[in-house]
Amino acid sequence: MRIGIIILMQLWLITSYGQNFLFQNQSFFKPYLTNPALAGSQGKGNVGIIYKKQLVDFENGPNSQAISIDYPFLRNTTGLGFNILKDQNGPSSFLGFESTFAYHVLTSKKNSKNPVGFSFGLSASMNQFSLDRQLIIGESSDDEIFKDDSKFNDISPNANAGFNFFSHGFNLGVSVYNLMSWKNTIYKDENDLQRAFTVFISAGMEWVVKENWVIHPMMLIRTQENADFQFDIMSEFRYVSPKGSIFSLTPFIRSFNYRTISGNQSLGLNTLISRYPFSLGYQFDFPIIGNNNVYGGDHIFFIGYQLISNSVKKNNRTN
Repeated sequence: MRIGIIILMQLWLITSYGQNFLFQNQSFFKPYLTNPALAGSQGKGNVGIIYKKQLVDFENGPNSQAISIDYPFLRNTTGLGFNILKDQNGPSSFLGFESTFAYHVLTSKKNSKNPVGFSFGLSASMNQFSLDRQLIIGESSDDEIFKDDSKFNDISPNANAGFNFFSHGFNLGVSVYNLMSWKNTIYKDENDLQRAFTVFISAGMEWVVKENWVIHPMMLIRTQENADFQFDIMSEFRYVSPKGSIFSLTPFIRSFNYRTISGNQSLGLNTLISRYPFSLGYQFDFPIIGNNNVYGGDHIFFIGYQLISNSVKKNNRTN
């Protein structure tokens, strides 16, 4: 009985503090993380490394890392991508591998200043969930349940799909994750938030207000079959220097229901500085409802490197 209570307390902490879908808040820096259709969609390859720290005022607070690579092929008509995702939250850990194929269709004239088209993508993933028994029960236990590895380790495949439409600076994307239904041997069905069927809807519009200034309002909606949700509204203010360097600030407001202690609404800010081929980004958000005296906010750090696509190399040779 005592051991059962300990396990229930640990699982409660996981669902209270953990981010249910681990990497949706990082999509500002790497949109491909939440829509397979965006792999290679920008006409150039990208490598992104992302680190996120939650509950910074708590010892051993949740943290996650992601390495994301996508690249266009065949004159930007196709894109390939690969993600490695890792999350550590107390005794709970997640490790995911995702590979993606995307196809891009351009319906406007080639080299048009206002491109119109759409993309769709499919991805396959392999995910591992595990619990550290020593952090839960200490060095040893005579209970037989702690000798069964299947109760503390779960590996399963899954599939995801996405669609994105773009026209004259407007974009609308829809993606679905976890198309395959598997029974998790660690979490109960109602607590298996990471593998619940998930839908993302994103939209944005870019306006060039001056020669070097762009305003880009955006929104992101995430909903899951277990009624978990998130809604982000943000607006990017971007300056592009005559030499091509980029600086942007993006304030946002976020509503969600996966934080039970620190509140379900927050304010935040994204910053991004780019100078070819490197990009540096930082995101911070803090609660505006809840017990924010014990909560240190979430912090995301991003490093990006732009790869030159085959089409760009070819254009450089012909020019």
